[in-house]
Amino acid sequence: MSPEQALSALDRALAAHGQNATLRRYTGTGPSRTASDVTVRVRLDDYRPEELVGGIIQGDSRVILSPSQIIAASWGGTPADGTDGRVPVKNDQIIVAGRARIVQAPVPFYIDGQLVRIELQVRG
Repeated sequence: MSPEQALSALDRALAAHGQNATLRRYTGTGPSRTASDVTVRVRLDDYRPEELVGGIIQGDSRVILSPSQIIAASWGGTPADGTDGRVPVKNDQIIVAGRARIVQAPVPFYIDGQLVRIELQVRG
């Protein structure tokens, strides 16, 4: 499967079975702290009891999202550490159905070097 096919399939699935959410990253501190938001389509699932291992605790959820809206909005910037700024990082927020959850662990998926899917472990 090509990167374009994988991304297109995920976008179609999220359009049909996902929901809108706001991905938020704060920058700065104190009064100069600002939020950068992008609207994304997501699928949110609670972890099953057998998945509660390592850093995953009861109440955590898995969020699956496409990078399509992130890329279109040029969200995320270019971090100084050389990581992919389009991928949410620990302590970013995802707001689904009015409830803010904090990103604990992001897992990006690449095909031939192209970002095609993002999974997040979130808490809150």
